[in-house]
Amino acid sequence: MSVSFTALRRPAIAAILAAALAACGGANSSEEAGAGETKAADVEIKAGTGAMSDMALGAEDAPVTVIEYASVTCPHCATFHETVFPAIKENYIDTGKVRFVFREFPTAPANLSIAGSMLARCAADKGGQDAYFVILDALFKTQRTWIGSATPREELLKIAAQANMNEADFDACVKSQELLDYLNENITEGRDKYAVQSTPSFVVNGQLRHFSTVDDFSEAIDAALEKAGE
Repeated sequence: MSVSFTALRRPAIAAILAAALAACGGANSSEEAGAGETKAADVEIKAGTGAMSDMALGAEDAPVTVIEYASVTCPHCATFHETVFPAIKENYIDTGKVRFVFREFPTAPANLSIAGSMLARCAADKGGQDAYFVILDALFKTQRTWIGSATPREELLKIAAQANMNEADFDACVKSQELLDYLNENITEGRDKYAVQSTPSFVVNGQLRHFSTVDDFSEAIDAALEKAGE
């Protein structure tokens, strides 16, 4: 059964897909690619409120900034968040060494990827950034269920309830042209500024990297910390 979220406007979706539809797991090397290295302070973190802001964890003055570009429909992204991210969070984010920013970069099926991303961001309007990461975590943990369902909208509504969002909240969320435009801006920046082409991709102090293990990620962060004099 083909499912279409009719509330998502076709021209806006087309604009996003024209900007970038990433390949999930398309890069698996830890080597740098495409972006120049900068200091953490030079990496722009987008201030704002609710859905219209960068979703970030960790100290604002952390010496290393990591931006993850990922898709809620990408199995490799879900695996990263289940097997690698917990150790990175414990060892670097919670200890004040890393500011970790999550930005969406859609993969197929595009309509579901965009709807899930919008849902997570709208949760931040309800409960702040903590609510965003609750929904993001749920989307990754139940990825196979809601993507593979004949009625993915119903599955997404179940996830939305974790942030106290009802059906009306959900429908209003996926109708938001403003939010869709914001996502499109993030996608375009990831492609044009950092050369992101696949998910998950990581920008470590301005440098595009790809990791699949805790050790590879830790090694890159430790190197960035050393350069920052930490």
